[in-house]
Amino acid sequence: MKIWPIPFVLGVLAIIAGNVSFILSVNEGFVETCFPYFEGCTSISKTGRQGLSFIVFKLIILPVMTLLSIYWLLSYNLIKNSIEVHKLTLKIMITSGVIGSIFGIIYASFLGSEGNIYQLLRRFGIYFFFLGTYLSQVLEVYLLFRSKKNHNSIYLKIMKFLSYLIGLVIVFSIPIYGLIEEDDWLENVLEWNITLLIFIYFILVSLFWKEKNYLFIFKSNYLDKGNP
Repeated sequence: MKIWPIPFVLGVLAIIAGNVSFILSVNEGFVETCFPYFEGCTSISKTGRQGLSFIVFKLIILPVMTLLSIYWLLSYNLIKNSIEVHKLTLKIMITSGVIGSIFGIIYASFLGSEGNIYQLLRRFGIYFFFLGTYLSQVLEVYLLFRSKKNHNSIYLKIMKFLSYLIGLVIVFSIPIYGLIEEDDWLENVLEWNITLLIFIYFILVSLFWKEKNYLFIFKSNYLDKGNP
């Protein structure tokens, strides 16, 4: 079974969820009209808290986060079976990725709920989603580059560039927070753009997997022995 559509669908659906929710929220008057990637007039969370966007966002994001867990399991097995790598690094990659997806589910589940506890859960959810997913992406790129046969892939090179870009954005944005008093708009801009880059990464992975023609093969001991 070809598996490249899994990260492709994951990435595309996540990007659609955020942008469609924003458009619906604008049309329903819950957020102001702007270009959030540059102006930061609202956060991704705020676009999915009320009205029709609340339903659409949850209906898309919860399956996406489930697909994300499946993705890391597939990536773990592909790297484990095709590249000689340090087992501890590989285990950190899958652990971090799955934890990130679980916290993404927590974030989406409590989106729209009122109360300080729910707000805390959402905040922890989104932060650990970003942290876990980004760390796993960095480790995945590192492990894939351990194989010389992957060095010529343009998709893998772009994945590496994206991981560097996200890291640079985070590092250089930290000092700016100390210089700006009202920095909510900056936090929103970073949230929109980092989220976009993180999910574009998965689209690139799908193209890389397609290029390498990675397959998932079902095996059954019963079928191997000729039993039904």
